[in-house]
Order: sequence, then C-alpha cells, then structure tokens
Amino acid sequence: MRFIPILLLLATPAFAQDDVTYDDKAVNACLTAAADDGARHACIGQASTTCMDAPGGYSTVGMTSCVNHERDDWDRLLNDNYGKLVSKAKENDAANGAQPTLPMLQKMQRDWITFRDSSCKFAASQFQGGTAAGPAAEVCVMTLTGEQALRLGSMIGETR
Repeated sequence: MRFIPILLLLATPAFAQDDVTYDDKAVNACLTAAADDGARHACIGQASTTCMDAPGGYSTVGMTSCVNHERDDWDRLLNDNYGKLVSKAKENDAANGAQPTLPMLQKMQRDWITFRDSSCKFAASQFQGGTAAGPAAEVCVMTLTGEQALRLGSMIGETR
C-alpha cells in the first residue's frame, strides 16, 4: 500500500496534460481582427504561444497540449473551409458541364495530407528521437494545418 502515493506521483504528468490555460476563441478572434492575409498568417501559433506562457504550459507535456488545442482549432477551420469548397465545386461542376473540378479538389487535399505528414515526420527526425521530436512534429502539423485552412479559405473568399 505504500506504493500507491508513488504511483500517483508518476501518473501526474499524464493528468497534467489538460492542465493548461488555452483560449479556444483566440484563433477566431485573431482572424477576425486581421486586416490582410499577412496578419491572418501571423495568427498561426499565437494561441498556443499564449497558452505556453501561462502556468502549466512550460513543460513538454504542457507545450504539446497547447499546440494540440490550437491544431484542433485550425483543423476545424480547415474542415469547414474544405466543406464549403466541396459544395462550391459541386455547384460549378453541375452548372458548367466541363471538366469536373471536385475530383481535382479531392486529390489536392489528399496530396496535401501526404505532404503534411511527410514534412512533419521529417521535422521530428531532426531531433533523432529526442524529447523535442514530439513537440516539433506537433508544431509542424499545427502550422501546416493553419496554412492550409487559410489557403482553402482564400479560395472561397473567406477571411477567417
């Protein structure tokens, strides 16, 4: 029975993962306030950086949690913009009758996912399996996801 407190201490980092202060409205607020594409791109990484500067965000687990929260925000925006682009492509394909654009859009997104995954594996490999490899991969995924969300948004005229 004396080992239970030790086991609880060993388990603490796993529980501390969500013990960060992340503002889930920060990405949208930044994009809403952004005046142009450059300012919108500058939003990528701001919410996770603010989270890392808060209590609990300074550890490797905290940093990863902050970055993952922001990545989820960008992923939601990416999926929303992609869905709008799919709808637009379907409408255009039905109206034009020319070469359909939907299959090309779908291939582009699949190819982008392959590019993102390969790029982020490479980013992590630069740390040769060290403790920074995980956070490097997560930052890469977050950054590339944010960039793609904005790219897709610009294709449909979205400013966020």
